[in-house]
Amino acid sequence: LKWIFVLESNRSIVAQTTAAPCSFLHRPECAGPMFVPPERASALGEVAPSTGVRVGGSATDAPAAHGDACHETRSFAEDALEAFKKADYQLALTKWGKACELRERSVGPEHPDVARFVNAMGNAQSKMGQDKPALESYRRALAIREKALGPKHPDTARALSNCGVVLHKLGEFDKALDCHRRALNIAETSQVLGPEHPDLARTLCDMGDVFDDTAQYHQALQCYCRAVTVQQKALGPQHPDVARALVGIGNVNMHKASYKRARESYERGLAIQERTLGRCHPATTITLTNCGLAYEKLGSWDQALRMHERALTAQRETLGNSHPDVARTLSHLGQAHEATGALEEAFKCHSEAYSIREKVLGIEHADTAQSLGRLGAVSRRRGNTDKAMEYLSTAFAINERVFGPENPGTAIAAHNLGALFQRIGELEMASEHFKHAVRTLQALEGDMGKGHPFLQYAKESLARCQAAMLADSGAAMAPL
Repeated sequence: LKWIFVLESNRSIVAQTTAAPCSFLHRPECAGPMFVPPERASALGEVAPSTGVRVGGSATDAPAAHGDACHETRSFAEDALEAFKKADYQLALTKWGKACELRERSVGPEHPDVARFVNAMGNAQSKMGQDKPALESYRRALAIREKALGPKHPDTARALSNCGVVLHKLGEFDKALDCHRRALNIAETSQVLGPEHPDLARTLCDMGDVFDDTAQYHQALQCYCRAVTVQQKALGPQHPDVARALVGIGNVNMHKASYKRARESYERGLAIQERTLGRCHPATTITLTNCGLAYEKLGSWDQALRMHERALTAQRETLGNSHPDVARTLSHLGQAHEATGALEEAFKCHSEAYSIREKVLGIEHADTAQSLGRLGAVSRRRGNTDKAMEYLSTAFAINERVFGPENPGTAIAAHNLGALFQRIGELEMASEHFKHAVRTLQALEGDMGKGHPFLQYAKESLARCQAAMLADSGAAMAPL
């Protein structure tokens, strides 16, 4: 059915959240850069092959439908697509839900068409940061496909990949890898796909993302490099999927502090994307951002600012001024201005990013909390302690409500609030927040291998605070 517009991949190009230390996440305050991979989703379900996006089935593999119900379902599906493209994810979810309900009445609850709509609902939920509901949707789509199409069908593999990506976002790294390995096995043994099919390479990139974010850098590089080999043979050296793997290699090198190599990989990927996708494509703008982060690490602030500004200009042209992707780039640009001491410019960028996120994503969203955290950091440096306390306290409260107290994003927000308490002399409060951060991040060591990259910073902050408390205690006890 050509009118079934769905997203077959949940790869989010704007999934900025502090929920888990994933490669597609935004950097929380003081934690250093966390990287955004190139686009792994499209606004359209049935896309041109040049985009390299996986889709489940073709536009003609569903049975024909007629009558008023068909027309109404098509109308809901088209409305959902338009809403999704405009970042109105709640409306898209509602419309896809209605389309799914109508289609289910027509063909039954276990038809592949229903799985497509359920999958699309999961993509909208994922965009809104509702990862657990998204996972439920993806698992339902997977169950339908396993029963209707079989456990070895390519669409089943794609559903497994979607589950793996959202499990990755939730920090369920072992489960994510299990899904990706199952998808990889289907691709390798499938007569339809096979070991040199682009879908296999994309699954390798998904696995590389998980390995990268769990500090298993050797395995990550193996996945990305194998993906490049497959993609270059199957698609040619100038295909966007090749760029996606090159950016993955760049991400690993960033995490290994090989910043020059990271920049080189990013720039190779960027050149391909600009030629094949254009300068305003979402994947291109994300790689521009990653190049900017690499230049930041190399101390080339002018180059970094230029990269972020190029990304922002392209996004404003194609997405307007109120899209979450624009907010993401404004946040990066604001942090680059912070690093150069241009606090007025930094505050303007973070204020605009916050306004967009509050309007589009709502106040109870990790990205909104991240903007509040940045506003707090800049306010603190500008000497406005009261506003800094307001921003940082709100950011911490949002993270606690959205993710719970034992989450890395919440831990980083707690640390940043603790730093402000220490600055105003509230050492007991500062110590409690630093302990929260250290305790939570230490608990991640089992999943993260070497531990969360922010852990050592939090430990040092706690040690300095405790030393200050001891010094104060000693001064109080000294004889007059």
